[in-house]
Amino acid sequence: MDGKGGNSANEFMDMLSMQMTFYWGMASDILVKGWPGHPTGMYCISIRMLLTVKHGIRVGLLYLVMLAVMSFNVGVLIAAVSGHTLGFFFFGGRTISTVNPQV
Repeated sequence: MDGKGGNSANEFMDMLSMQMTFYWGMASDILVKGWPGHPTGMYCISIRMLLTVKHGIRVGLLYLVMLAVMSFNVGVLIAAVSGHTLGFFFFGGRTISTVNPQV
């Protein structure tokens, strides 16, 4: 109770609540309420920022793998190569795509 007869904990939780199901639309709050707003340009910028963060995390992890392999430990080298090999086997790669040749 906040002394005014209301429940401040519930009011606080209502302010932090967000959509918890999948829905279609561009009017969504990404980080804070009201951002990125309704203009399409701000929506595209926010998507671009998310892709940039994803790329930064990926590059950081790749540098960690590079540093681990540069330790000249054969076990780490085998683990890195086998991990990349299994990842390619299960998830494929962008370099190989199925193309239907016109015969």
